[in-house]
Amino acid sequence: IRCVSPSLSGPTYRSHGSMATSQENVNVEYGVGMSQDDFMRRDECLVINYNDEVIGTDNKYNVHKFVTGQAKGILHRAFSVMLFDGQERLLLQQRALCKVTFPKVWTNTCCSHPLHGQTPCEADPPRTARSTEPVGIRRAAIRKLKHELGIEPSDLKNAKFKYMGRVHYWAADTVTHGSTSPWGEHEIDYLLLVRLPADFELPLRPNSEEVMDTAWVSADELKGMMMQPDLLWSPWFRVIASALLFDWWADLDKAWQLEPFLPIQRFDPPAEHRKVGGCHDEPVATELGDLHAAELKLKWESDERRALTLSTETDARKRDLTLVTHTLGKVKGLKQGGYGKVRTHHHSKFDQLRFSEICAALSLKWGPGRLHSNISAEILADPDVKFCDDKLGQVSRSFAMVIRCLPRKVVLDVLIFYLVLRGLDTIEDDMETFKGNADLKCDHLRKFGSLYLGDPEWKLGGVGEGDEEALLSGFGAVSRVFNSLPPTSQEVIRDITLRMGAGMADNVGVDMGQGTSDLAAYALYCHAVAGLVGEGLTRIFIASGLVDESAAGQGQQVWPFCKSVEQSDGQTYGLANSMGLFLQKSNIIRDFLEDYVDGRAFWPQQEWKRFARTSELGEFARPTSHGAGLYAGAYDANHDPPGAQIIGKGVNVNAISCLNFLVADALELVPDCLEWLARISEPQIFRFGAVPQVMAIATLAECFNNPKVFSGVVKIRKGMAAKLVLSSNSIANVHRWFYFFALDIEKRCPATDPSRDKLIAATAAICKFTADMANAKRWELFVHMCVLGSIVVALFAMAFAVLLFN
Repeated sequence: IRCVSPSLSGPTYRSHGSMATSQENVNVEYGVGMSQDDFMRRDECLVINYNDEVIGTDNKYNVHKFVTGQAKGILHRAFSVMLFDGQERLLLQQRALCKVTFPKVWTNTCCSHPLHGQTPCEADPPRTARSTEPVGIRRAAIRKLKHELGIEPSDLKNAKFKYMGRVHYWAADTVTHGSTSPWGEHEIDYLLLVRLPADFELPLRPNSEEVMDTAWVSADELKGMMMQPDLLWSPWFRVIASALLFDWWADLDKAWQLEPFLPIQRFDPPAEHRKVGGCHDEPVATELGDLHAAELKLKWESDERRALTLSTETDARKRDLTLVTHTLGKVKGLKQGGYGKVRTHHHSKFDQLRFSEICAALSLKWGPGRLHSNISAEILADPDVKFCDDKLGQVSRSFAMVIRCLPRKVVLDVLIFYLVLRGLDTIEDDMETFKGNADLKCDHLRKFGSLYLGDPEWKLGGVGEGDEEALLSGFGAVSRVFNSLPPTSQEVIRDITLRMGAGMADNVGVDMGQGTSDLAAYALYCHAVAGLVGEGLTRIFIASGLVDESAAGQGQQVWPFCKSVEQSDGQTYGLANSMGLFLQKSNIIRDFLEDYVDGRAFWPQQEWKRFARTSELGEFARPTSHGAGLYAGAYDANHDPPGAQIIGKGVNVNAISCLNFLVADALELVPDCLEWLARISEPQIFRFGAVPQVMAIATLAECFNNPKVFSGVVKIRKGMAAKLVLSSNSIANVHRWFYFFALDIEKRCPATDPSRDKLIAATAAICKFTADMANAKRWELFVHMCVLGSIVVALFAMAFAVLLFN
């Protein structure tokens, strides 16, 4: 076991004795009538971070699973007891064959976990230099000594307990389950020495379901046993024995006077306790030792050391989540904002073999449904316009398609509006170039709309990746085309860019690693990055005379960031903001994992913490949190067959419950979105607004109750996307799609979902809003199918007649 640990030479001593033996009540009836499966499902371990702070709980099954998405299990608190008799012999136990993890191995006297929900409490507060002895750990130790070895608390009334410190280690149970073992241990282990009085013979009554053998050994006898190749040893005891135990054992009287070490000693596993397949290769294999070496350079109780430890843990967690997706080399070449850091869940080729969708895709690509650009060849002869059009297609294929179809009166205005905001967004999204220089990023964001936009010579290199970097490097072309736009469009674009840039700058220093604070902050963020876009587009369309001023009106949702009806003479842009928020919330729901890995998550803490078992948002990405083994597609059995066999034991579904709540929250915006569309009469602008809306409701239907959201990015079928684009040309068709997807979500809502009432209310409101047009369109389609069927029958009849009479 590799370790970089502080020197134990030159110890300090304490004169006030050791941990007193407790005569308080402990749960000595623990485990009566329970099987190993009962223990694994019911016992709630204390989930902790790398600083040993309790952040939640989970059952024993889940914390010990070494599977895809949590390659090192879930870190939890543990204890190890080393009990010595009056002759200074150590009591060993051999774990029972029926144990789920590390069966048949020899180990220290007793090793287990303090549990949540025990009476009296077994959860100790975080340790500091001023901490007293860990009473909760002692209670847990007495409870388990009784359960495993039959040692009565009364037998320990004259024993001396001594807390020595903590070790952090992890190890896969490869000895028992092979090189792809789905089980292991990842613990911060509290070390307790217990010393019995001289001449006291401790009665042992081992529990056969916990212990298969015991032995009292001297230090030399233990060293000899550990050299025997036919004996198996627990990895945690190997750590304790090799690094600490024998030094203490050499003089137990002296050990009892040592001050417990405060820093957590961290140990990497040997090669034989690491899984094959890459998930335990470097840097994972050396992570704890490297961290410990860095910690030694800092004061243990300093804020700097604590931040370093938590940052290392965050990086390790994200690495565990992305190991099975792409290699770093594959990620590096992808454009910023692309789906490169996590996997994309594509539909199978067989699933995409749907006749109507294939026809739609062919029609959209080569047939009569093909969308034609309204940017004329004459305009494209201008190299600056050509640069802008090329960049539009490179940074967003889906938006490029519908933007180019806008009326010629506004197509260039919207194209430039999109590229300006994409450039601004690229600066905000770049987490590497501005690392350690937040002031420079803020300066760029605030100046983008006031100084950079419109300056034909301004450009910015080295920010963003791929096509976005090229956009900023050639931004002078965008400014030159911007300067040629009508003054009303320039005014709108500059105003929205200034407001959006200021909002982005205000949030640069905000830690978004765990999401927005609450629903209000969630909505405000969506307004800043999407609601303002909806407002700007609506202003451009109204200024052009192509859209009625009613599109700037108020909807059902009243937003605090919009002016009131009285302040704005009715032009609150509430409907436009609802439209933008609906699109942004759909994207945030879909992009959960990618945003989390990027360190900029947006799910509101106020809500997700109601569902989580811990205070860490990344919990949802673990397979043990999103129904792996219970939901189809929740776990990749092909990638990890051993893990697939055990993953469903004790698994939770709290992540899916949170997902469904956020879907319901987004669906509540749909009536406003449809009302905005109803006020758009210009056909090309209507399609421009309708396509992303129907794509969003289809995406929400794809995400709803879908555990794949937590292991990658889910996408709708390409053929379905083509159908949506082709049919988003009328309000009746749009209503039909919203009605269809709302009913689909409603039908799939689990009866036990905690947000079922909220979701059913949202889908019912959508169905009520769209039912008349949707049913009329359904009847129209039925008539068309009947006519088409009649024609086909008639053609077959004619062909048969010709064959018959010839």
